[in-house]
Amino acid sequence: MKKSLLLFTCIFTAIGFAQNDEAFVDSLVAQKMAELELQQNPEYFYRKDYCDGNIQMFNLPDGKLCTSKSTYYSVYVFWSEDEDVMKLQKFDNCGSFMPISISRKKTIEKFFKDKQALKQGEIKPYEGEKVDENAYGNMTVNSCHKEYKFVFDGKSFEKSFREFDLTNESKYKNVNAEHNRSLPLVKLDILLSEMFKNMEDSGSLLREK
Repeated sequence: MKKSLLLFTCIFTAIGFAQNDEAFVDSLVAQKMAELELQQNPEYFYRKDYCDGNIQMFNLPDGKLCTSKSTYYSVYVFWSEDEDVMKLQKFDNCGSFMPISISRKKTIEKFFKDKQALKQGEIKPYEGEKVDENAYGNMTVNSCHKEYKFVFDGKSFEKSFREFDLTNESKYKNVNAEHNRSLPLVKLDILLSEMFKNMEDSGSLLREK
């Protein structure tokens, strides 16, 4: 066992190994947000995703290995480029990705027409239609979270929720699921999740070297 552990350690030492936590990701995002503030960008926001205890490992462009420390965090920062185009850049425990351009009209334009709706809509916690100590049965509840920060014309607000609050996966129906999924923020979130999945599948997201 000790020989295996020693070999494993030697391999990581030889090829290079990085392990970063949430503070590392937050510092990258804070730097980007500060840059956008200095540029007086009129519209920018980010979405932060994480599932408690989920660990990811990646091969980096320079040949090194990188793994998340404890939990993997991914943050997607959007900012306005002009009236028709927004930029998107991803950050995670292993660094930053190349910025890419997306069409406002084909993606998020309709959600930005009513910014107050994004701000005011409140996501309610999961509530079963009946009270039962065994309401969750044998299901596994993954503690996955979404955090948003929006900055519009110099004014900011933040929103957050658990993915579980949007579902109907327990023994009894979640009475708040329909309300939650009708909110503009959740509709935007669903659209972004689909967008990110398509980018991952197509290989559009490339790490910066």
